[in-house]
Amino acid sequence: MGSNKIASFEKLVVLISKWSDRISQMAVAAMMLVTIANILGRMVWRPIYGTFDYVSFFSVIVVAFALAYCAVQRGHISVELIVVRLPRRVQGIIGCFTNILSLGIFVIVIWQCMVFAERMIRTKQVTMTALLPFYPFIYIIALGCFFLCLVILVDLIKSLDKAVKG
Repeated sequence: MGSNKIASFEKLVVLISKWSDRISQMAVAAMMLVTIANILGRMVWRPIYGTFDYVSFFSVIVVAFALAYCAVQRGHISVELIVVRLPRRVQGIIGCFTNILSLGIFVIVIWQCMVFAERMIRTKQVTMTALLPFYPFIYIIALGCFFLCLVILVDLIKSLDKAVKG
């Protein structure tokens, strides 16, 4: 029964990660369209004011929403040169340690993003040219890190299973 719940949770996390990655892909396309429109507008009439701001914010969306799916695909850098040669149980223990550490780091990142976004709301910080507020994009970073935490949690559960069962 427990393994069915874990498998269902993992499927949900993978689905969330895929949808998050789709948003990231759309942001890449939007970045390209804004850049092309700015170049064409500059040649024909006038440039789009705030292009740098728009492209920067699209970049935030790209990175934040690609994190989780990259982790699902094992696309992040990991050094397994020595670990793969250890017994399965030891691999599980090391996996638990690194996943707990990773989870802790990203929970702190989420917390600090929330604190920072609240400060941006209070001080009414906006970009210089487009006058876009910063805080929604800081919340997007926190959301992307939350999705990454879900992937790390799945990996932690798998590592615990490996550590216990060997």
